[in-house]
Amino acid sequence: MQKLKPNNLQLSHVLYQVKDLHSSVKKLQDAGFIVQYGTEKSKAYNALIWFEKGVFVEIYQNSGLPFYVKWMMKIFGYQPVLNRLEKWKNVGEGWCEWSLESVANDLNTEKQFFMNENIKFKFHKATRKDIHKQKLKWELLMPNNIDFPFLMSAYVPNPRPKEINHPNGIKGVKNIIVGTEKLDINLLNRLLPDQTGLKLVEGDNLQTVEFYDSELKIENVLKDLSF
Repeated sequence: MQKLKPNNLQLSHVLYQVKDLHSSVKKLQDAGFIVQYGTEKSKAYNALIWFEKGVFVEIYQNSGLPFYVKWMMKIFGYQPVLNRLEKWKNVGEGWCEWSLESVANDLNTEKQFFMNENIKFKFHKATRKDIHKQKLKWELLMPNNIDFPFLMSAYVPNPRPKEINHPNGIKGVKNIIVGTEKLDINLLNRLLPDQTGLKLVEGDNLQTVEFYDSELKIENVLKDLSF
């Protein structure tokens, strides 16, 4: 049984899907978060809540893929990726995904691990320009099992702010709460031996996020509940 390098993977980020990105960003700003669009505001499909360390939060608007893109993805064997995106879409508005991140700038070790274990996956090299017009590069590994979190490499260059002070005083994510109903626990334990910040519970999928020293919930802010 192959082992990964010690502490090669860590918790990365969590995705919360919304129907209207700009109004959601405004609500989060009103709740005291500094929110950074993933790219130029007019073109953005996502926005990020960074902390100085640990898990970050991505607010994601599913704009949908054109038919011809879906068709091409099916032709080239990317149906599992489409299935994952469809799962996110079916969530509607709410927490839809979580991910693991390599401490390295690539996923070579993880790709080899998955191949050696005959675990099917799709691999993709991604790029985008952030709001500072700097080109970010990273790698993605999406297991065909859509109930398992996807993997990503570290961003190059690293876009995380060295210092960030949210007006609401929140310093970071304490725990992400994930249901074990469909989760491959054995695989998770092998990939992520240090599960600090991950709380496994009954149920399915990513359920919520707990912040340090705060009862505030992203879902309450975005659903206009009391926070």
